[in-house]
Amino acid sequence: MNMLELPQGQGSGFIWDSTGHVVTNYHVIQDASDIKVTLSGGEEFSAKVVGVDQDKDIAVLQIGPLGPAASEAQGDGSSKPPQQLLAAAPPGVSGPAPAAAAASALPGSLPAGAVPVPSVPVEPVRVHPLSLCSSSADIVVGQKVFAIGNPFGLDHTLTTGVVSGTGREIQSISGRPIQDVIQTDAAINPGNSGGPLLDSGGCLIGINTAIYSPTGANNGVGFAIPVDIVKSSVGQIIQYGKVTRPILGISFAPDQSSEALGIKGILVLSAREGGPAWRAGLKGSSRDEYGRLVLGDIITAVNGVKIKTSSDLYRVLDKSQVGDTLRIQVLRENSTFEVSVVLDSNNPPPPEQPKA
Repeated sequence: MNMLELPQGQGSGFIWDSTGHVVTNYHVIQDASDIKVTLSGGEEFSAKVVGVDQDKDIAVLQIGPLGPAASEAQGDGSSKPPQQLLAAAPPGVSGPAPAAAAASALPGSLPAGAVPVPSVPVEPVRVHPLSLCSSSADIVVGQKVFAIGNPFGLDHTLTTGVVSGTGREIQSISGRPIQDVIQTDAAINPGNSGGPLLDSGGCLIGINTAIYSPTGANNGVGFAIPVDIVKSSVGQIIQYGKVTRPILGISFAPDQSSEALGIKGILVLSAREGGPAWRAGLKGSSRDEYGRLVLGDIITAVNGVKIKTSSDLYRVLDKSQVGDTLRIQVLRENSTFEVSVVLDSNNPPPPEQPKA
């Protein structure tokens, strides 16, 4: 019954840089055990996941072979000898057969009817990354756009339209809202997910992600993640393998539960020990000796901005950095007070190992 569809399965993507990084949507590859990438020229490659950003529905893949340096970056860090390639010889034909159906085997364990195939140097993949738009802030309603992808498995499909809205908000798979999303009437269907949305100059302005549809097919309202968010997430994934964001260190009640209780704000269920909220003295919900629910602190404002739902809180956090200090207004029982919270990273550095 969700009108906001995130089509899964076969999807689209685009080349990010000359080293073979491919960007797509996280929801396209989240359940995949084996990922294949087919380039526009028809070349097919296996891809490895470099990292993902579930909160923004972005995934970065690596294709190859891209020369020794890229191959080492893709691997597990171990040095392995090259495998010997084999191909079956057709009956009545002597000599090596084409290596179309190549398999690996150890020397001295050749299957019957198989002959060694000499090693051939592998040419690096020739890829052409897309140009990136300078900023999604320059996008205006009415601007012409082009969506490229594989709707319903129909590859190399181009659809056109205009930017029909900006500043939209959709929800990611993790439940965290994605802000400043681009709305377009360019046809986006299942299979378009992860593909590029381009301006008339051929520059990337967003990643096609979702459609608003009662049927699951295009209904004239599509959404794309803006290039500013894409650049931030992809840059961190390529450099660190993950995305770092500031956190309060709390778990809180779903908006529906808070609304049912008549609460206007964020009901804290627990504050992680040692985390930012815990250090500031925030208290979570609990049970008394009779099993009755004792409500925890309720966050009603951050830095003077009223907080009514989780989306309001996420908007503030998305504009903050690790180490920033937030002024949080808290309602506890019948009293209201303010505390200062210093934000931590969602990916804290590992503790230092004792030196011998």
